[in-house]
Amino acid sequence: MFKRKIIEQILPVLYTHDILLFYWARQVWKTTLMEILQNDYIKTRSCFLDLENLDLLNILNQWPIIFIEYLKSAYDWNEEEEFTVFIDEVQYLNEPTSLVKYIHDHYKKIKLILSWSSTLEIRKKMKDSLAWRMFKFDIYPLSFEEFLIFKWKDNLAKHVGSPSEFNIIDKELAFFYNEYLLFWWYPRVALTNGIDEKKRYIKQIYDSYIQKDIKDIWKINDIEAFNKCLKVLATQIGNLVNYSELSNKIWVSLANLKNRMLILENTFVTKTILPWSGNIRGELIRTPKLFFIDSWIRNYCINDFTISWATFENSFFMYINNAYKAEKTRYFRTKEKQEIDFILDDIPYELKLKYEWKGLLALSRFEEETKNEGKVITLDKWNKKWRKAFYPREI
Repeated sequence: MFKRKIIEQILPVLYTHDILLFYWARQVWKTTLMEILQNDYIKTRSCFLDLENLDLLNILNQWPIIFIEYLKSAYDWNEEEEFTVFIDEVQYLNEPTSLVKYIHDHYKKIKLILSWSSTLEIRKKMKDSLAWRMFKFDIYPLSFEEFLIFKWKDNLAKHVGSPSEFNIIDKELAFFYNEYLLFWWYPRVALTNGIDEKKRYIKQIYDSYIQKDIKDIWKINDIEAFNKCLKVLATQIGNLVNYSELSNKIWVSLANLKNRMLILENTFVTKTILPWSGNIRGELIRTPKLFFIDSWIRNYCINDFTISWATFENSFFMYINNAYKAEKTRYFRTKEKQEIDFILDDIPYELKLKYEWKGLLALSRFEEETKNEGKVITLDKWNKKWRKAFYPREI
């Protein structure tokens, strides 16, 4: 079974009494991750409870003591025994805070590991009283290194994050990065062979997202209007977010648009990044920029599976985001339209589909005033006369 890199971050707190919460969208293998932890890492006896099972959901929605009695009856657990309880899709509980807090505070022998599928639901249902008791982990779609491992290319995966000395390895990595760039970020899709079959599975994920998250959880019935909003946003990746212009394009009120964008961000479809602010002189643009957290939904919505500037820029955002390569991701732009695509932990990164001979004025200015040396990221190192360029996978 394939193992996610996030396990390395989970292990230090896996054996403490802290509650662990995994959250992200559907189909990123949160459930599989929990099963891997249960089968390969947990040293105690354990149980796995899927709250899409309505009988289990009914038990857990009653008084916490009923749940304790269920553990004793169904799993022959006694209160002196260390026991790990996995609860999948805990957002279905009516009052998750009450149950989780009670178990954590009164039963020190029980370790709780939970999964959740919406950040807004977490804020609505999980109270601050759990903050010091809990570790939260984002479970992103596949990083490029994980993607290669899922493609049975473990030896290639070892070269991600550093320049290669061999041309043949560069060519192989370029081939797989181009595939990864477009829409194969979900584990099941990466494991599926054939373009048509991959697209069919992408459609299933999209339909499931619309039905379970948008209609069932968020109670949005005007799906046609929601799809139109998503399609318009799919054409805006990497652009500054102009709410008034977007609301006019999709014929909805400004408040309605902002609500839909809030839903998209909290169901892990889109994400906005803020401009960098520091000691550079001059007035900076303060508007956020829009990106999709994984390309497949953007490409599926507008039926565009080609390599373009937009898909390249968005893929680099995802490469950084999904591999936890930066604590803080920003962009830089002045009112004179001097722009740097990404500022990652105060280091500037300028993107070029093909890096040619042109000087990079904004990057040079940023470096001069901040003393932080930048990097040029490209898919084609056409010219090395000026700056040294890097492929995305070398970062």
